[in-house]
Amino acid sequence: MPFRPVYLDHDLIGQSLPWDLYTVSGVLVAVAGLEIGDERQLTQLTARPLFRRIEQPSDGTDLATHLRNLMRDYPHSLKAAGTAELEAQIRDHARALIELSHLDHDACLGLTRLLPMRDSAARHCLLTALIALDVAEQLPFPDKDLEPLLAAALTMNISAMRLHAELSEGFVGLNDVVRQLIHRHVDESLQSLIASGVQDPVWLEAVRQHHENLDGSGYPEKLLDEAIGLPGRILRVADYYVAKITGRRYRPAKSTQFAFKQMFGHERGRLDSRIALQLLHSNGLYPPGTLVRLANRETAVVMRREGDRDSAGHAMAFMEVRGKLIKEPVERNTASVKYAVLNVTEPEPHWPEIRWEGFWGY
Repeated sequence: MPFRPVYLDHDLIGQSLPWDLYTVSGVLVAVAGLEIGDERQLTQLTARPLFRRIEQPSDGTDLATHLRNLMRDYPHSLKAAGTAELEAQIRDHARALIELSHLDHDACLGLTRLLPMRDSAARHCLLTALIALDVAEQLPFPDKDLEPLLAAALTMNISAMRLHAELSEGFVGLNDVVRQLIHRHVDESLQSLIASGVQDPVWLEAVRQHHENLDGSGYPEKLLDEAIGLPGRILRVADYYVAKITGRRYRPAKSTQFAFKQMFGHERGRLDSRIALQLLHSNGLYPPGTLVRLANRETAVVMRREGDRDSAGHAMAFMEVRGKLIKEPVERNTASVKYAVLNVTEPEPHWPEIRWEGFWGY
């Protein structure tokens, strides 16, 4: 049963609920039509995070299936680079991401992090697109530019996808030659898009600027401050953030707390702090799809953003201390000392197969 968070305000006092309301784990707590009589009743109802059911995509196929198909098809679309087919395919993927995100952004983000995907470089771009979309929609950003922004995220590394995957998997290491290739990938990706017939100025500019820094230390043009457009700034922050929270073969994923410390510390003055702050407010320190180890040694998955940016909120425990799956995953309140978060973790190769869709009700 797919859900979307619900925030009840005081305007509902004296009114009837327009939807059934559920807990994060799908327990029905109030039915549509219930009249909220007074402040006390509203306070009781909102004592814990609430969610409502959402509609499925129009063709009847559930969100998780659509997302799996997109994760399968998107890497193949990049092979159309240099042909007129590329733009249409990438725009289709961008529109699909926007539609699926609007249905259930938490599920999209969580499942894109956790579902099996062989191409780690493609997963990085998909996650960057979702983060960029989430941030852009919280800012004064034109709706008409959302599609080209996501298209830019999906193609920012189009000339060097294999190199990025090999770096991620640890098959190649950083040296002077690899660094030169990395620095060239922006210009080469831009040229590949132009050769494919892409003319959208938002798309092209965002790709061209996605490694520029506000202090002029970026590349390829060492642009300063206002010379870097808002799409490029958003993509820069989203790209950096995803790189930190995503594991590599040679190192585990960093926590989002570490990523934000870097953005507001070491990278201060380079990245747009307003965008980084919006990302922090929007996703918190435990975004959907984060796997956490609890004080009782269980492993759990964070499914929803519950409004408190510093807390994991309610998470679903699915694995016991010795790596055995819990028969029926159970909701844990990480605000409790017994279930407090010890650290973040990642899926291990020896884990049994886990049907991640089920945690979001698909």
